[in-house]
Amino acid sequence: MAGKIDEYKKLFREATVADQMKLFKLHIAIYLVVNIIWLILNMMGYIKIDPALAMWYSPVGWGILVIVHYWFYIRGAENLCMLREEMVEAKIR
Repeated sequence: MAGKIDEYKKLFREATVADQMKLFKLHIAIYLVVNIIWLILNMMGYIKIDPALAMWYSPVGWGILVIVHYWFYIRGAENLCMLREEMVEAKIR
């Protein structure tokens, strides 16, 4: 019985990591599309921003958030699952 539960936990963790990876890829795609359009519009002069360096605030700020997303939800997805499992198991006991 314990073997099946451990196997289920392993498969659940793998599925969670795969789901988080799909969401991360979507996040990267949206980041690239929006920021490429943003930078093109700024460089072509359709949008005027002062100071000139302010046009880089969005790509850099959002880029930092993409890194945070990767760090916690891709790299740490298995640990997050284990924490949730521990919380559920503590309620059962």
